[in-house]
Amino acid sequence: MKKIIFIVFLILSKSLLAQNKDVNIHSSTTVGGQSRYEIIQSTLMVRFTFRLDKVCGNIGQLVTTKNEGVAWEPMIVFGLPKCQIDGKNRYQLFTSGLAVRHTYLLNTENGKTWQIRTVTDNQGIESSAWFLFAE
Repeated sequence: MKKIIFIVFLILSKSLLAQNKDVNIHSSTTVGGQSRYEIIQSTLMVRFTFRLDKVCGNIGQLVTTKNEGVAWEPMIVFGLPKCQIDGKNRYQLFTSGLAVRHTYLLNTENGKTWQIRTVTDNQGIESSAWFLFAE
């Protein structure tokens, strides 16, 4: 009887400990409030790693170069207003852990919001761009 109780105890304690284990998907950093640039990475796909210019709203996407290096490729942001270079942070990037389509660029002053979408050009090459929400 003691052996059965001991085995049940071991099974229960192992399952209880497994429930409390934290899953560390990605690490992230927080930059100071006055920083102009920030790197944001999706928890879903590494290719959705961005460099955001928080003053102007320009976004670069991390890409691999022909010689196996890395670079920031500028992305198209449709309807992005002309930049006011006064050092004031106006833009924020949000990435969801549910789906890449829930990645948004927000102008924190006026609430204008863009959503990332994949587009295909005439030659069948896919790329990502930012589209303004309907008003």
